[in-house]
Amino acid sequence: MVLAASTAVAGDIQGRVVVRAPDGGTEALTQPVVVYLTGFKQPPPPDSPVIAQKDKTFVPDLRVVVAGQSVQFTNDDPVVHNVFSTSAAKNFDLGQPGPQQTRSVAFPTPGLVDIFCNIHEAMFAHVLVLPNRAFAVVGADGRFQIHDVPPGRHPLRAWGRGIEPFEEEVVVTAEQPLVLELQLRPRLFNPAHFDKFGRSYRKRPGYSP
Repeated sequence: MVLAASTAVAGDIQGRVVVRAPDGGTEALTQPVVVYLTGFKQPPPPDSPVIAQKDKTFVPDLRVVVAGQSVQFTNDDPVVHNVFSTSAAKNFDLGQPGPQQTRSVAFPTPGLVDIFCNIHEAMFAHVLVLPNRAFAVVGADGRFQIHDVPPGRHPLRAWGRGIEPFEEEVVVTAEQPLVLELQLRPRLFNPAHFDKFGRSYRKRPGYSP
């Protein structure tokens, strides 16, 4: 059962992540990693983050939002793009807005949304939609902090393109911060995908990477 979070008392989580290489050593973080809690709901913040299309790249290529938030997709290139997703958490197609145009997409359902351009195969991004605000993007030094967590037992997860999915249960109290070290394993990320019609980009007339 998913419960609404109480705001009467709250606790904090702080810690660091360590990516363990197959040989037992450590690896540097090469992609963003998000540490987050599930098991309760919180209302989304009022802002609408932006993902720009610039130099045939999504900037940034990861946004973390709370269910109910919208994301603004802006075209900052002098060419046309066609942003789309076929993910279960959000299926959408923004058509072909021209330069300096913006389209807004609402994300009401928690889950990972993979986003691509139907014109330029090399473009990809992710929107991670969470049920609450209890998350943090890990810093370059591997450290993170999550504030204002409702006390209790919660599933804690970590996600990143370059790591294996991670989950453990944690107990949060209001008396003192919970200090963690998360041992993560690397994985290869393969950005290969089909276009919005399920076809190979490379077999289309006028293919452009």
